[in-house]
Amino acid sequence: MKGQREQATAPAANNQATEIRALLRPRLFARWGKRPLLLSLGLSLLLGGAGSFWFTTPTNAQSGRNPASGRRTTVLHVLAERVDDPNKPKPLLTDPAKAEDEKIIPKQVLELFDGGVLQKIEAFAPDPTPARIVVLMDNSTTLQADVKKLAAVPAAFAPEIYEGDKVMVVGYDTKPEVITEFTDEPKQLQSTLELLRKAEVPRLFDSLNVVMEDVLRPEVGFSKRVIVIVGDGLDRDSVIKFDEILAKLQDENVTVYAIQVRDRTRGALRKDAPKPAEALKLLTDGTGGRIFSIDNDVKDSVKAICDELRNNRYQLTYYPEGINPINKRLLLLTSSDATVKVRYKGWHPARKL
Repeated sequence: MKGQREQATAPAANNQATEIRALLRPRLFARWGKRPLLLSLGLSLLLGGAGSFWFTTPTNAQSGRNPASGRRTTVLHVLAERVDDPNKPKPLLTDPAKAEDEKIIPKQVLELFDGGVLQKIEAFAPDPTPARIVVLMDNSTTLQADVKKLAAVPAAFAPEIYEGDKVMVVGYDTKPEVITEFTDEPKQLQSTLELLRKAEVPRLFDSLNVVMEDVLRPEVGFSKRVIVIVGDGLDRDSVIKFDEILAKLQDENVTVYAIQVRDRTRGALRKDAPKPAEALKLLTDGTGGRIFSIDNDVKDSVKAICDELRNNRYQLTYYPEGINPINKRLLLLTSSDATVKVRYKGWHPARKL
């Protein structure tokens, strides 16, 4: 929606009657087009406690059921690339076609451990599909960055996104609001400055929850669902807890990147949440993303995000054996090839049965 904000209404943290009304209100989700992005935190929290969804298409979510064997298929999104081997000299002459083929990483050079148990990798293949990217920008009053610097981030996506990719821009303080709907038009991504304003306090975790439930969950047909947080990671008084929103992002295989702003709290301890910098690190490490500093060249940071999503993204498929799904399970993916570098989400969250 051009030149117009859309607001997501959040239930007041201390108003029980409002929360009950939010739970009873019918859930609405509409495709974009001058319709508000509805905040349904009460419903999503209720559903979150009941467990996570299973999807039958392996490429669309973490797991599905193989109808032939009855076993659950788990898909792990991996960022993998070849790097130069420092122990081997570079050849003077190379065949371009052969060099391109050698960039593809086969499953035979990888070993996967799920919860400490060695797993059989069924498939490991590049994922060339388009991405759905949400740029989630902190609009709160005390953020240590001006709006011009913030607006440079979505503008940097305009020349970098690949064919089929689309970007949405969402600003948040106490509630998230759509600044630019999913688009691949450079003009829309480059004209967000006049729509930004700084007000109130940041509720990052609630805003992540709204983006997950009302924006990215309906886009489950896309295997590359990405959130780029622009902020310092501070959250004040969100209804949803940090561990819950992180587990939800991991269950849905959403990758989180961050363009990090200087911490306005200067590392102060938080009562019910991790420190801002720690929150960003856990969100990115836990989902396989990366952190970039806003003090560096924003264009270079955005280019790195878009390039690795298109060129280095793989899908690894396996059937978990010997694991307990109710426990948090650390993941370890190693390679016998010194030229292979991989990055992936750190663990599968515990499941409530």
